[in-house]
Amino acid sequence: MDGANNRRFMLPIGYRFCPNDEDLVNCYLTKKAFGEPVYPNIIPDVDVFQNHPSTLPEGGRLFLEKRFFFCVTRRPVLVNMHEQIAAGPGYWRTKGKTKEIAISGNNQLIGIKNMFVFWEGRDAIQTKTNWVMHEFRLTHRTTPNQLQVADWAVYRVFQEKNKRAEGSDEESSGRNNADTP
Repeated sequence: MDGANNRRFMLPIGYRFCPNDEDLVNCYLTKKAFGEPVYPNIIPDVDVFQNHPSTLPEGGRLFLEKRFFFCVTRRPVLVNMHEQIAAGPGYWRTKGKTKEIAISGNNQLIGIKNMFVFWEGRDAIQTKTNWVMHEFRLTHRTTPNQLQVADWAVYRVFQEKNKRAEGSDEESSGRNNADTP
């Protein structure tokens, strides 16, 4: 990246960066994928799969405790009946169904949204965390004439509140891989 792209845009005090799903795809991801400038330069390029989510750079942390990043997509692999992507000391496991994102008013499909939950550990001990990641990708229909665009996605990373207190039959500490659902 050149120096101009590395400069971070700072919002004035009192302003918040809280785009909805449609705006993330239509106003930010589409421009990034087509190599157009994305203003304001508020979403950094960061490989969200390198480390534990708690060590990710600020990436919008000042904005409602959610962090936003551009990153080249990685496809999940099927492990023990669950799709997951390795990430530092753990992995992101898919959760729920893929959601379609359409432009308001005309319902034109522009992107899709996937949800992931971070699990610490990869071998005998795995623990579900309260870290959540939303992945937003463009659909093939987004590009005119099926043009190939960079395989970028925008990620929203945050911690869910009080998820641990609720408990879950999937949550475990010291669970063996063979027992992982």
